[in-house]
Amino acid sequence: ACCGVHTCEILPMSTGMRLWMMLGAAVATLAAADAKLNVLMLAVDDLRTEISPYAEGRHVITPNLAALADQSVVFERAYVSVALCMPSRTALLTSRRPDTSKSWTIEPDQFWRISGGNFTTLPQVFKNAGYRTIGMGKVFHEGPDCVYQDVAHSWSLEAIFHENGHAMLYDPPTACKECDGLAYEVSDADEATLADGLITAHAVDVIHGLVEDAKKPNPAPFFLAVGLHKPHVPWYAPKRFFDLYDAGNSTLPHIAPHKSLPTNVPAVALQNWQVEGWCKGYKDVACGPLSATYPLDNSTVADEAASYMRRAYWASTSWTDENIGTVLKAFEPLRDSAIVLFWGDHGWHLGDNDQWAKMTNFEHATRIPFMVSIPGVSPGRASAMVEALDIFPTVVMEALGSDAALRPCPIKAAASRQVDLCTEGRSLSDLLRSPGNLTWSTAAFSQFPRPEHPSHPDLSCVALDGTANATSCPNKMGYSIRVDEFRYTLWVGFNRTTGIANLSDVHAEELYDHTAAPVPTSYDMETVNVVLDPAFSSTANQLRARVVAWVTAPWSETK
Repeated sequence: ACCGVHTCEILPMSTGMRLWMMLGAAVATLAAADAKLNVLMLAVDDLRTEISPYAEGRHVITPNLAALADQSVVFERAYVSVALCMPSRTALLTSRRPDTSKSWTIEPDQFWRISGGNFTTLPQVFKNAGYRTIGMGKVFHEGPDCVYQDVAHSWSLEAIFHENGHAMLYDPPTACKECDGLAYEVSDADEATLADGLITAHAVDVIHGLVEDAKKPNPAPFFLAVGLHKPHVPWYAPKRFFDLYDAGNSTLPHIAPHKSLPTNVPAVALQNWQVEGWCKGYKDVACGPLSATYPLDNSTVADEAASYMRRAYWASTSWTDENIGTVLKAFEPLRDSAIVLFWGDHGWHLGDNDQWAKMTNFEHATRIPFMVSIPGVSPGRASAMVEALDIFPTVVMEALGSDAALRPCPIKAAASRQVDLCTEGRSLSDLLRSPGNLTWSTAAFSQFPRPEHPSHPDLSCVALDGTANATSCPNKMGYSIRVDEFRYTLWVGFNRTTGIANLSDVHAEELYDHTAAPVPTSYDMETVNVVLDPAFSSTANQLRARVVAWVTAPWSETK
């Protein structure tokens, strides 16, 4: 045993398929007499809303996601709990906020079964209800080796691609072993060697098996999760997708609409280490003369490099769209009996406000694409604020019925940690059937810690010469509330051992007026911090009070 669970062998693809019939026979007897809805969950890494179903993504070629959106309820304003892979996925798949799971970053000791509690996961609920739960690719974030993809608890059949260890998820593909670029155009012939190509092919094989099973009497219901990695860096994709975004195409937004830092932004709100690593570590990115205090010195990544990275991101996104289309085409015979949900694990900065990657509380990092297709529920668009925490109770109620509805967790995080199964979100079932209801929710909450990693200092503690004084730089947590017209963030002292914020130890505040954006759905937003502007003092006071109330009793705060 390890980390409180039994170790399990990672099954290669061929072994998993050989076990298919054995598994089906073993669980078929658990199928309920009444037909249950199956579930197909599609998860994508590092995907912002810059895809064609959203107004800000019309230039990105994603026809398969557009087709799925036409059959779904699309959530225009969905937000994650924290803009980083492991804690975001932990929150979504356990329906617990980061201060409950004590999962704020990607440190090994913040794997929730170690740091928070033995929470029942979304796929685990379905496994316990007699479903075959089948996971492949990146569903959970990579945890400690002994609990890779939570295999011992969440899945009936583990189908993780493991050709080169965990590193295969991010290392150059076999077609490019000597490649050291941030982006790489893979030949069509080598597409199948990429991790997402393997995952897609395996998903199709599994779905073909499910289609055959559906023809038999009393097939067991299933929960199938397919996790794709791109557009996570490095941006490797088949060449045909790079060809869609030519450097000479003047209609593309090659440069972020607001590429400089927000006015009056506090340093604690920013991060720079990922793009610095790209600029120094990859030979194909000529970022320009970034100084030791970038971005605090108001320098920006060179326009040519910014365009290169943005186009590579779009190319990877379009490849993911094609892979999703391949999965959905194979799944079509099962659509009438299945919920199909699609989500990104957090947003992504592409030079917006001089930020790259994730790990902030800004709109670009916290807002995600999210859509759900349910038999009998009409397609539509919902503009009410929702949170990724809401996905868990929604899918459970829609697939298993109201009798399976999750009870709310205890209000205090310490008490919530003692309960294996509960939700700190709320079911979206009513909103799915009345997507125009703007009063369903009035706020969404996110948070992010500083420093985000011991080796990457909080920029508020970086001196003018670029050196950092880590010994005198306390841990902080930024708690952020998004309401209809504003985003407010409060940075306070934070104890990572206890998971408790010191609300009297205020380090910085931010307030952004979203009505000031030239186009509300563009990425030209949150450009001026107006928290000290007397004209906004009443708004700042009101939102500060809401954040304090939420931190004190998170899911009792009326949203």
